[in-house]
Amino acid sequence: MIADKRAEHKADTREKLILVAIQMFAEQGFSGVSMRNINSAAGTRNSSAVHYHFGSKMGIIEAVMEKLNAQLRPIFDQVTDSLDERAAEGDLTAEDIAMAIQLPFWVLNCTPEYGRYAVKLSARLMLEADAELKVLYNRYLNEPVGRIMNLMRQLQPEKNFHHLQFQIVHCFMATISGISTIDLLDNTPLGDLRFEQDAEMMMVYVFHVARGLGCEKPDYGSFDMAFWSRFSHYMQMVPEQKSDVPASASESLTPAIN
Repeated sequence: MIADKRAEHKADTREKLILVAIQMFAEQGFSGVSMRNINSAAGTRNSSAVHYHFGSKMGIIEAVMEKLNAQLRPIFDQVTDSLDERAAEGDLTAEDIAMAIQLPFWVLNCTPEYGRYAVKLSARLMLEADAELKVLYNRYLNEPVGRIMNLMRQLQPEKNFHHLQFQIVHCFMATISGISTIDLLDNTPLGDLRFEQDAEMMMVYVFHVARGLGCEKPDYGSFDMAFWSRFSHYMQMVPEQKSDVPASASESLTPAIN
C-alpha cells in the first residue's frame, strides 16, 4: 500500500514537472529556462527533482515531446489512414490535406491546462538553433510529414518534387505558428480579427492553405515581371538554372551590379 502511494506520488510529480516545463519553455524558450527554474515553479520539495526524474534538461524536453506526440500522433494516424482510402478511390482533395495538417494542432491547442502552451512551444522549437533540439523536434514530425507528403504526391504526381516538399513543410510551419499566435488577433493593424468560434477560423484557414496546395504549378505568366523589376534592388533574387522560372523572369529580377 505504501509502495503504491509512493509510485503514485512519483508519477504525479513527474507529470507536474512536465506541465510546468511546457509552459516555461513556451514562454521563455529552451535556453531561457534552467532545471532549477522548473523545480522552483513546480514547488517540489526536492530541489533536484528534474534531475531525478529526467536526468537533464534535454531529458525533460524529450519527455515533453513524448507527451505532445502521444496526443498528436493518434490523430495524424487516424486522419491519414482515412485519406489513404480517399486517395485510393480518387476522392482526395487539397482541402483534405490542409485539414489533415491542421486538425491535430487545433485539437492540441484546445486541450485544457496546457494546450495553448504546447502549440506555442512547438512554434518556438521550430526556431531553435540548437542542433540537438532540431533533431529531437524533427524526429517526432518526420513520419506525419512524410505521410502527408505521400498524399500530396498522389494528388499532384506531376508537380516538381522540391516544390511539394517546400509546400508541405511550409504548411506545417504556418499552421503551428498561426495557431500559436491566435491570441494576438484581438489587436492587429486591421483591428480585432477574432472569430466567435475557433471552428470557423479553422475552416477559413483550411481553404486559404488549400488554395496554395492545390496550385499545380506556379503561374509565372500571370506575374507582371516588368512592373516588379523596378523593385529588383530589394529582392536579390538569383534563381538557379534548373528553376521553373523563365529565363526572362530571372534576368528581370536579377539586380544590376555596378
